[in-house]
This record gives sequence, C-alpha cells and structure tokens, in this order.
Amino acid sequence: MRALNSHVLLIDLHYHPHVPTSALAYLRNSHFISPLRRRPTRLRCTASPEIRRPSSDRLYGSSPSTSRPEDLSLFLELLPLKMRRELYRHREIGGLIEVVMDLGRKPLARFPSGDWVISEQPIEHEDLRHAISKVGEFSDDNRSGIDRSLHRISAIRNRKMQIIGLTCRVGRAVSGSAGIIRDLVEDGGSILVIGPPGVGKTTLIRETARMLADEFRKRVVIVDTSNEIGGDGDVPHAGIGRARRMQVPNVNLQHNVMIEAVENHMPETIIIDEIGTELEALAASTIAQRGVQLVGTAHGMTIENIIKNPYLQILVGGIESVTLGDEEARKRKVQKTILERKGPPTFSCAVEMISKTECRVHHRLDATVDAILAGKPPLFEVRQWDDYAKDLENYAPVPEENLIETSGLTDNNITSSDSETGKGDKDHARTWSTKWSTRGPVMKRSSPMQVYTHKILEADLLQVSKVMGLEDVIDVTDDIGTADAILATGSEIRQNPWIRGVAKFHHVPVFVIKSNTMAQMVKAVRMILGLESFGRTTNKSLNDCLDIEIEDDEPKRKPSLEEIDALEEVRLAIEYIVIPGGEAVELLPRRSEIIALQLELVQSYQLAAEKSGTEQNPRLQILPLRINTNKPSKSTTSVARKKTTSASTDGSGNGTSITRLPILPE
Repeated sequence: MRALNSHVLLIDLHYHPHVPTSALAYLRNSHFISPLRRRPTRLRCTASPEIRRPSSDRLYGSSPSTSRPEDLSLFLELLPLKMRRELYRHREIGGLIEVVMDLGRKPLARFPSGDWVISEQPIEHEDLRHAISKVGEFSDDNRSGIDRSLHRISAIRNRKMQIIGLTCRVGRAVSGSAGIIRDLVEDGGSILVIGPPGVGKTTLIRETARMLADEFRKRVVIVDTSNEIGGDGDVPHAGIGRARRMQVPNVNLQHNVMIEAVENHMPETIIIDEIGTELEALAASTIAQRGVQLVGTAHGMTIENIIKNPYLQILVGGIESVTLGDEEARKRKVQKTILERKGPPTFSCAVEMISKTECRVHHRLDATVDAILAGKPPLFEVRQWDDYAKDLENYAPVPEENLIETSGLTDNNITSSDSETGKGDKDHARTWSTKWSTRGPVMKRSSPMQVYTHKILEADLLQVSKVMGLEDVIDVTDDIGTADAILATGSEIRQNPWIRGVAKFHHVPVFVIKSNTMAQMVKAVRMILGLESFGRTTNKSLNDCLDIEIEDDEPKRKPSLEEIDALEEVRLAIEYIVIPGGEAVELLPRRSEIIALQLELVQSYQLAAEKSGTEQNPRLQILPLRINTNKPSKSTTSVARKKTTSASTDGSGNGTSITRLPILPE
C-alpha cells in the first residue's frame, strides 16, 4: 500500500512471474498505469525503499527433498503400455525396487516381498528400443538415467555391443533416512558405509549430503560416479539439497576427480559413492589427511571383507604381518607371526548395512579392526528402524486416466499417494518414547531397571544393589539399545565421546561417577531409581543426552590439619577406649569451633559427651553412655552429664534416654 501511495511507480508488465495477476488487473484499471505504457523496464520504486521482489520460494514453494510419486511415474514410462498396466495392479507398487528386461525372457519386477512376473509375453527388441529412447546415452560403464531423476538404467550387451537386456533400478530420495546416523554426522568424523548391493547405501549417503549441506551448513561436494546420488543430467536432483555435484566422465579416473574436488572447490565434506579400486582408496586416504570429512560407500558384507580386500585395506589402516619375539609371544599367548594394523584408518567410524531396516554401527573403526585381527569379537551397536510400510503409501503413483479406462482399475486395488503435502516427511521421522524425566523414571516399572555399565564391573554394581536391598529392581544389561540408563566413569566419557552420541540417539541418560568407589555407586543407584534428585543437572533437557555427574559428599571447604587431628583424636578414643573398655576419655583442649565438630562426631557414634576445662582452655570429655533417640529434637544436640542424668529419670519418653555401655572384655 505504501507503493501505491508513492508519487512514481514503474512496473514491467511483461514480468509476470514476479507480479500477481490480481495486482496487474488492479493496476491496469487504476490511474497509476497507462494501458499504452508497455516498455520493458524493471520493477522500480523511487519513494518506497521497503518494496522487495518476492523470492521464488514464496511464489513456487521450496523444492521437496523427497522423491514424489511423479518420479516413479517417469520410471514406469520406460515400460510398454501392457507392462505398465499390470504393474499398477500390484499392491506393492510404491515399494518397487527394479525391473529386469532380458531379450526373449519374461519381464520381472522385484519387490521387497520377492520377484514378480509382469507379463507372460517375452521381451522383444521393440520393448528394449522403447525403454532406450526414454533415457540418456549410456556411459563407459553401461549406465544411464532419466534426466533430473534418481533412477538408474544398466545395460547388458552382446559381443556386437548391442543391448540385449536392461536392469532398471528405482531411485528414491527419502527424507529422514539418515536420521539413524545423525549423531555420527554431527560429530564430524569420516563415515564408511558398507553393505551389499540394494540395501540402501546410496539413499543413505544422499540424505547425509543433504543433511550436511542444509542443516549443518557445510560446504559439501559429491563425487558422483554414475550419477546415482545427484541424478542424471546437468542439473542435480533436489534430494541433495545445497550440496554441489561433480560428475565423473570416466569411471577409471574417479580418483583424479576426488583430488580435483579438494584442490579446486575448498569443500568441508566430500561424499564418495562406490570406492572400489586401490587408486580411489589412496585418494580417499589423501583427502582424509587434509582435514576434510569423508562419507563414502564400499561393497562388502562386513568390515572383515574390507580387511581381506587387498585394494581397500588402506581404508581401515592397512594390514601387515609382524613377527614377535619369544617373550612377547608368550606374554600375548599368541603365535610369533601375527597380523596388525599398519596405520590409522581413513575413516573414524563405520556403518554396516545389514538390510533396509537394520545396520551395525562401529563407533571406533580402529578398535574394531584391532579386535578382528586379534581374533576377538568387535564392539558394535545394532540400530533398527521401520519405514517400509510408509514407503508403500508415500511413493505409490497414481495411474494415468487412459490406463484406468482401458484396464478398469478401481480405487480398491490402487494405492494412491497422500493428499496432504508434507505428511510423508513426518511419517519418516522416528518417534521416541521418553523413559525419563528430570526427577527420575517417568512411571513405575514391572521389570527391573536395566543399566548399561561401561568399564565398570557388573559384579560391583550388583553387590551394591544387593547390600541396599534393591537387587530385584535393578539389573545390568549388555545391550545398550535396551538400557534405561548408562553408568560410566568421567575418564571413560572423556576418552570415548561416542558414548554420549549413543546415549543421545537412544535418549538414555548418562550417569557419570568420578571413581569406582562404593559410595559413588550407592549414590548412582539411588539417582537411577529416582530415590535421590539429580541436582543442578535437571535444568538440561533429557532429550539432549543428559549427563548426570555423581558428586562426592565432601565438605565445601578443605578441612585444616588441626580439624583433621581433632577428629582423628575422637575416632581413636571412641574405637579403642570408650567402646571396648567402657571408660570416659578427656580430650585435649581445643577451640570452641573444633569442639563443636568433635561433638558432632561423638553423636554420630550415639555416645554422650560433656564440656570441661576453663573458658580459655575448653575441652570435651567422651562418656561411655549410649544415646537412644526416640524422637529427634534440637535439644539432643548438646549433651551434658547433668542433663542426661535427669533425662534418664524422666518417664515421659519424649526426651533422650541414656544407658551405660557394658564393660567389654579385653
């Protein structure tokens, strides 16, 4: 409105994408713009500096980060009409993995539930030519794709280099799929993703690239081997967010592109797909030494496969044979020739993709490699998620009208996509069940509280709980995923920061003790069971990985040598003279402040005492009389011989009664 009230307003009427139609109609009908004025000029205002050109995000909406059902429709256009019609009938069309078309054979569609024959008619040359016409040119590795989509089409050729088979794999950018390793990404370490083909490695690192670029605001460069991460074409897919993509013209020269990305584009993170040769492994090691975060994938079932691969050994530090001396071999109880890690690994942690819903996380790749070489089981964490059912609903395309009319499909056998935008993104977000509040456990449990101990003996914790009479309500577990609390020492937390990452991922509080003393464990058990408040740490949100430090019940100030000597005098007198012999002991003269401390210690032994001496040299005398407190009162803090005698003769029972200690035999 301020622009309309200004004196001069020049508007380019041909600049329609940035001026709403309603505004143009109003301005044409008003006296501000003459209908004959059509000279192309830019929007300019001389008297209203607040006028700004609307951003493209407000006009068109931001680009979605998840693959839409339309992307799957582009994929299905590769197939002939008769095959498309049959595929739309399948109830798992949203979870389609790939389509295989071989000349002279029946076409197959692969779903999570298994293979499915699309048509009984074998594939002909015309079917292959139809699919090839919908994709781009095939590169040296016989791979191609659909422009600005994530689908991958791989060709099989005969000896005459003619295409006789196609493997068409569906590509999806699943928002939130990298949330399972968000703690690893946030730590800034290099991550190696290992797994067989088809378990979702590329989908995971694609979403990781978007997360690093958009959420963590890092400079991310993707070295895209076969345009699987960023999609086919010169314009990358929206699934990678703000990350940049470098295409590889020749697969054999990928290591050169990796080095070029570091030297020319100053990245903070480099994403590499399919590290498979020795030169690529060496290039990755060089990049890691330059301080750049790496996120890469490699084919293999476990880390042992990487160790046994002579071309990829450098990714885990390299393996060498070492000959030990006789004494060292006897000390280690191993043979003289062993295998050891040659150097530090290229990646700090590793993720083994077991399936599309489960992975194993190795927080310290060097420790895992050392354990495998020593013949010991490595320490890892199993993480699981379940989003398969939602994928079927979110990615199912709507069939075209001609297919519905010709095939007679109804809404009962077609899975349509969500009508509400953004619902699919929320479905992928994992829902957490908070088991704790800042005061302790949220609700009463029928099963014992599960505690995961790190470098703390389980027997010590169980012994403490048994002494406290709480052995039925607390138990120790080896599975950190099912634990309700984590107990570790402060030194281990500092040396192993991954513990906090795991605790944050599982939303489990970490109880930190200074040492493995019984007093610290007793206090930790009380806090875990909610019998004692957490103190100052309750201001932190439990979802942000709450660290609860167990403080010692120490005095606020360090006692002086005189106070220590005076209290030690009281202890020795009580334990060696008053209780065993039943004799009174008169202590050395002390200051009144120190006598008050001595009197407090005497009362902790439930003994009577009285002050004696002069005002200049007061002293305390410990009496062999036991105090039985029936009702606590402030009057019991000062004890004297006369008062205790009168209290013993009082029959009301509300005061303090004193009985003389028996004379114990020597």
